Amino acid sequence: MEPLSRKLIIQLYSEIISHLKATEPVNLYSLEDVIHKFFVQLFPVAYHQAVHLSKNNNGELHEDYINCLKHTFDDLLPFGQIPKELSRNLMQSVQTARIFMQALHQSAEVLSETDELYASHLSASCQKHLLKMSYCPSCTGLSKVHVKPCYSYCMNVLRGCSAQYAGVLDSPWSNVVDAIDNLVTTHIRSDAGIVTIIKQLDSKLSEAIMLAMEHGPDLENKVKKTCGTPKLLPSLTINNEGKPLTQHSVKWASPADSEILRFLSTIDKSKEFYSNIVNNVCEDEDIQRNDHHCWTGDRIGDYTQLVMTTGIDTQRYNPEVPLEPDAQPNKLNELVDKLLKIRKNIATAIPSPSRNINEIQNDMAGRDDEGSGRITDDMEDDEYNSLQESSGSGEGPTSTPYDPMSPVHKPEENQIEQRSGSAKPTITLLLGLLKCSAATVLVRSFLTCRL
Repeated sequence: MEPLSRKLIIQLYSEIISHLKATEPVNLYSLEDVIHKFFVQLFPVAYHQAVHLSKNNNGELHEDYINCLKHTFDDLLPFGQIPKELSRNLMQSVQTARIFMQALHQSAEVLSETDELYASHLSASCQKHLLKMSYCPSCTGLSKVHVKPCYSYCMNVLRGCSAQYAGVLDSPWSNVVDAIDNLVTTHIRSDAGIVTIIKQLDSKLSEAIMLAMEHGPDLENKVKKTCGTPKLLPSLTINNEGKPLTQHSVKWASPADSEILRFLSTIDKSKEFYSNIVNNVCEDEDIQRNDHHCWTGDRIGDYTQLVMTTGIDTQRYNPEVPLEPDAQPNKLNELVDKLLKIRKNIATAIPSPSRNINEIQNDMAGRDDEGSGRITDDMEDDEYNSLQESSGSGEGPTSTPYDPMSPVHKPEENQIEQRSGSAKPTITLLLGLLKCSAATVLVRSFLTCRL
């Protein structure tokens, strides 16, 4: 039966992959039809090879008899409730996986658009100070002594430049990461998640065949009443009698759970991506590790200005790049809108006992119809308004600036203090991570197998 069922099983896996990889909205009930069709087509194969055993079982069933078996499938239920159970579990797990992948792709789009926003909407003052920090030492002939910008000078320049972007996006981004983490932990990795369901598919198919065999005599009597006794035709396949059977087993491309754990570890480190983006840049090897004998923006010496803490309010007093009022582009509001939608899509579309597939799909369709760049009526207005009012760092109330020359906060020579979570993802690197993770974790690891 293996060669005959192999093609059907491969087609089933292909259909599941297609539903996962579809970029446009799909009707999950089409997946239900696919699973039903699979078992309908499997029934004649199972009946001929495992239920109706004759002296010459190498022959072929007549096409009319095969069609009769298919037409009686819904009445006979040869595989019991296994097809419906498998269909229900697959539909729900695939839907959850699609929500996960959609959230990753949309988050990657936000990162990409933020990257473009940084490049195209820097204020004239910010451009001037970035140029001054990076190239003026060379212009004044100081490159020969390998002078580097002071650490605190770099912090002030970049915090002033990024306050209106990173400060506004930090909290919505962190909330999205939390939502994705929760989705993977409580649903993707659960017993009803896509990994478990796909791994159990092989055993479920075997269970269905065994159930048909257990009820073989009764099933055969019912078939004979409806379709008669089959008359086998000469086999059209090559006779493999005497040849050893090839052993097949499911081989996963890579352990799916380890891929997910690696993903969770990486996405968790990106939670404070926007709040730490300035620190990550200023900890680069091209920046002096302390504030002594370094480029201060005007000369080589000690940088003595106060370092502004994160948050838009403190940047009003930034000694290098003061905050410019009304400099926030409309595009930034669109990005905040997108992040709020991503989180709400995850919250409203994940499975729950009281919500069926149809309700979930309706919610997803409603989210897709909402326009970009505006906050809809059902958005969390309080959250959005608080972002617009505080536009903070995501680290709570604004604190007072600290003095880098103070003994309490002063780093050791040629050394900076390490923060918790030492990962330093750039926008481009994190963007690549999110774009690849959806396809890698769900398609390659979960469903790439050799039967």
